[in-house]
Amino acid sequence: MNKKKLILIGVLAVFSLALGFFFRVFLRTVNNEKDAKESLMESTATTEMTAPADTISSVWNSDIIQDVTDTESIQNEDGASSADTSEIIAAESIISGNMQNQDPLEYVSTESSFYTYEQMMEDLDEMETDYPELMSVEICGRSLDARDIPEVIIGNRSSQRHIFIQASIHAREYINTLVAMEQIERLLVHHEDGIYNGVSYDHLLNEVCFHILPMSNPDGVAISQFGLEGIRDETLKETLNSCYVNDLNNGRTEKDRDSYWKTWKANARGVDLNRNFDAGWETYEGVSYPSSDHYKGTSPVSEPETQAIINAVHACNAILTMSYHSTGSVIYWDYGSSGEVYEQDAELAGLVSSVTGYECSSSVQSAQDAAGCSDYFVLKEDIPSVTVENGYSACPIGIEEFPSIWASNIELLPALAYNYSAL
Repeated sequence: MNKKKLILIGVLAVFSLALGFFFRVFLRTVNNEKDAKESLMESTATTEMTAPADTISSVWNSDIIQDVTDTESIQNEDGASSADTSEIIAAESIISGNMQNQDPLEYVSTESSFYTYEQMMEDLDEMETDYPELMSVEICGRSLDARDIPEVIIGNRSSQRHIFIQASIHAREYINTLVAMEQIERLLVHHEDGIYNGVSYDHLLNEVCFHILPMSNPDGVAISQFGLEGIRDETLKETLNSCYVNDLNNGRTEKDRDSYWKTWKANARGVDLNRNFDAGWETYEGVSYPSSDHYKGTSPVSEPETQAIINAVHACNAILTMSYHSTGSVIYWDYGSSGEVYEQDAELAGLVSSVTGYECSSSVQSAQDAAGCSDYFVLKEDIPSVTVENGYSACPIGIEEFPSIWASNIELLPALAYNYSAL
């Protein structure tokens, strides 16, 4: 009898402790929500008082919403100790009864297409920290305004099949950075449970290695998003001012300065990077002076961003390259090659078309401009390459188009890994 009483007392004691624990969790959760709301109100008020009118929407979408997301995800922003945070997370998991199947942490916010260089670097740092065995970030170059150009490496470095992808070489097409970053996140977060054609992502990533430049033209993106305020170097600012004056005087633009910067394509000294490759560069005319677009530079591969792309492809000995652009929902291929590389290029274009649903278009027959990235790798390096044009609106493309763009591209990297692996 005494033994039964002791057991009963023990059970009651455990129950009392558990009840007290969950009550403390409840109080902390209520306080966290209260602090989050107060923080949001303070941030909103500060933003509205200090931000220019035309950037308030962007700041709301990118910074404030991210702050709220971080608070609601219990990222210790409210001053709670790490032990407190662990208790709350553990309690929520026990209550749900399914810790393993909780939604993964979102790294890349798709609340706005206004996705900055700084946000990208922060997201990459977090993902690399959380998935060090799957991903590494190397710096393959530096822009004119001293921004590092990150190369994201995911997969088996010892593989013989390296796949190169670059996005946002044209500044105003920065929605493609968001596409590339979402693809990176998906491969990492779902590396264990993701499946393509019956093969796990883990298996696919053991067969190939991706090399991804999510933002090849970081200075240009900063100009498109923030105007001259996005550039720190005073000499570069003077060059950019000259670009606007010359384009205005030569009838290339009738836009005010703010609108002009938003549709900027070039790098920080007015060189259109996708006209700076050594494939048809000599005969390409374009614009004869630094401009928002179509100025090919003083010589082939004169720009550090162009050099970074070529060096990265050479370093990994890529078996194919893919460039993300906007707009048109089309795949450009057939840059004038023949023989084996033409057949390989046709195979690559067909695969990308089958996954994205975009139509293929011959670059030669549609008279596309020369001296581009894909032109160069096909014609000078014999590497099959395609250009994927996402979206259908004028650039910069708004976030309202992202769902359809993402739906077309969500399976593209797994499909490339599957079809170019040894499986």
